[in-house]
Amino acid sequence: MDIYNKRILPKTTYRDDKFIFLEEKKLLNFSSNDYLNLGSNIDLKKEFLLKMYDNPEALFSSASSRLLSGNSNPFTRLENFLAHWYQKEKALIFNSGYQANMGIISALMKKEDCIFSDKLNHNSILAGIQHSQAKLYRYKHLDYNHLEDLLKKNRQHHKNSLLVSESIFSMDGDCAELETLLFLKEKYSCLLMIDEAHAIGVFGHKAQGLSHTIKNTSQIDIIMASLGKALGSVGAFCVAKNEIINELINKAQTFIFSTALSPIQILWTEFLLTEKFSHILTQQQKLKELIINCQNISLPFSCSFGSHIIPLIIGDTKECVKMAEYLQAKGFFVLPIRPPTVPQNTARLRLSLCSNIQHSDIINLFNTIKDYSHAI
Repeated sequence: MDIYNKRILPKTTYRDDKFIFLEEKKLLNFSSNDYLNLGSNIDLKKEFLLKMYDNPEALFSSASSRLLSGNSNPFTRLENFLAHWYQKEKALIFNSGYQANMGIISALMKKEDCIFSDKLNHNSILAGIQHSQAKLYRYKHLDYNHLEDLLKKNRQHHKNSLLVSESIFSMDGDCAELETLLFLKEKYSCLLMIDEAHAIGVFGHKAQGLSHTIKNTSQIDIIMASLGKALGSVGAFCVAKNEIINELINKAQTFIFSTALSPIQILWTEFLLTEKFSHILTQQQKLKELIINCQNISLPFSCSFGSHIIPLIIGDTKECVKMAEYLQAKGFFVLPIRPPTVPQNTARLRLSLCSNIQHSDIINLFNTIKDYSHAI
């Protein structure tokens, strides 16, 4: 294997707010999905742990799947909250976003069905499609004319159809046109599933994601979102009609055969989404302002500033790795994203903006990037 494509685990020790410690070195963290800085907030952690000290529900292990002895009141309360928050009939918690996408798609779709998927959808979506054995039609990234061409030619030949897309794409930071997807879902009689993993907490009037920035949110059949990124916890969930959630409880293998998340982790999520929701909204607003302030910055590399995820497309893998190492030496924790995670010749630095990063931090980072480009 090419040394520049070989993956190794970074020698990080711990995170503290907007910083990460690489062994003993303190770096500004531009590679975190803790977009609202909830998961690294020491004050929130202390308050929560004091509150949980004598709580009999606050166990560190479920010791079983939800369908056996692993179910408990914290799960029920949180799922009821999530369903109400999204104005859907029912919610279901999964152990991770990967397990959610894989379990949902493989449970709902069968060999005689078809799935239309954006070419840059996350690997977990592709894994679910492959496991379902449904016929896959991949449309060019965000190319809805190509999607409709595929629908016209192929939808009629299959029993059921699923249209699936991320809302904010994890490696490019660009946004799906949800209203267009809704129009095509109705026109061609498909189920529509939206993955809000990187949008929840960041977008939407009540931090529910990009799906809650459009008028017809209720027509999205399945919304999947992560609890382990902006919301600072772990796990994921989906919201949908009763019949869909009941089907998942009975057929989603990643749900049925997994030991449930620990109750104390579910209580932490509940604590953040109920008692600390005003803090979530405050952090969301700070991040929105940061994104806006970044849009006038120019760089000598191809990049976009459409969201809190900023990809700097370097192209060559070796050059991308060298640039990341340079930035780390200068105090910025930036990591290279290489094939096969992204297409060949599109190796990039994926910059993640978080609420507690200052505009001056970004200016310093971008000036350092410019210094590097002038030196090569």
